[in-house]
Amino acid sequence: MAPSASIQVLNILSNDASSRAIQTFLSALQGIAITSEASSQEETLRILADQKVDVVLLNLPAQNVDGIELTRQIRKLHPSVRVLISTANNKPEDIFAAMDAGADGYVLEGNDTGLEMAIRSVRLGTVWFDPGIAAQVLDTIVSASSNSSTRILQTGLLVLPLMPEDKSLLSNVAASSCKDGICMVDPSFVKKLRRYAPSEWSH
Repeated sequence: MAPSASIQVLNILSNDASSRAIQTFLSALQGIAITSEASSQEETLRILADQKVDVVLLNLPAQNVDGIELTRQIRKLHPSVRVLISTANNKPEDIFAAMDAGADGYVLEGNDTGLEMAIRSVRLGTVWFDPGIAAQVLDTIVSASSNSSTRILQTGLLVLPLMPEDKSLLSNVAASSCKDGICMVDPSFVKKLRRYAPSEWSH
């Protein structure tokens, strides 16, 4: 049984060998324990209702799991549980969809060191941005703002171009190794970024 001080991780199994590789890697770490596994949305929510879980590790794509919808359900039903997305897919529309659903961290598959730091970081209440994902977000926002400098959302709010300090932060994350903690960003920063998704991705 995992020590009570360990970060309790629920691993959502993907449809390839990546989940097993992640489990092997995490099992060797101190202070992190995969205490449960799930292969469907229903099983995930059942485990969350019955067990103590600190972080849900959602490996995308996952068989029988709509990761975006599951993230929304976890946010609604278990707001204290952190959701970390691990994926080989860095398509910007999927990244923004995950941000909109309320995911707490984004790690590119194969970045084992980043995965460990991400789990430890999101447990503390920060949001973790993998450098590769930050680069995609930055490129998307810059491209969208150059095509149309302002946009009206359904809320009626006027969206301004990304502020220089926010662009600088994203640029620094994209160029970093994360060893200095720069990949840990405030949740309010992610909420701000969500406003800059191209209008065709708005829900």
